[in-house]
Amino acid sequence: MGTSGDGGRKIRESVRIKTNDPNRPYMEVAVTGMVEKFVEIKPAHIRFMGSAGKPLFMDVEIIPRKEYPFKIKRLEASDGAFIKYKFKEKCAEGKGRCVIRVENTKADKGSYVDSILIHTDSSLRPIIPIRISGRIL
Repeated sequence: MGTSGDGGRKIRESVRIKTNDPNRPYMEVAVTGMVEKFVEIKPAHIRFMGSAGKPLFMDVEIIPRKEYPFKIKRLEASDGAFIKYKFKEKCAEGKGRCVIRVENTKADKGSYVDSILIHTDSSLRPIIPIRISGRIL
């Protein structure tokens, strides 16, 4: 079961098990629990909406949880055709957060979707995606 994006939520998954018991050929087992957040990302998704030719940008705050420390190795865009990105504030020891500035570069009308992939040194979450959508009017 995948729990990516479910941090801080209660989830429930059920599975149907086939048995060799003639009275109960199938059993259903449910697992319920809270998914811990690995990192706080504000905002979790970026939505650019605006007029063509006007600057659109957003700062994304990345706050690692103390229980799951990690370092960012690099940033990468899935596509990168209509965005640019850079660190506005690098993650420094004791600072507890970093900020990435994401800018729309699409100059004409249209829509797009993309994502920034944050590559970390964590074996738990080696890649953290941030989804991006743009609608330029």
